[in-house]
Amino acid sequence: MSVTIGRTAKRSLGRSGLKHFNKWNDGEPATELKFKFYRQATNKIVGISDEAAAFLGEFF
Repeated sequence: MSVTIGRTAKRSLGRSGLKHFNKWNDGEPATELKFKFYRQATNKIVGISDEAAAFLGEFF
């Protein structure tokens, strides 16, 4: 499988933008994304919650 992603960001979302989301049980979509982007192994596809998907929609 090959996945190609294009970026047409409305605003930036990177390590610095997610840095302050560090309470793992706070239920915030950004915290979920921080964990999946930066704490889990790379090069794999993961599922995200509807809330996290909506949060990402604000950036693309």
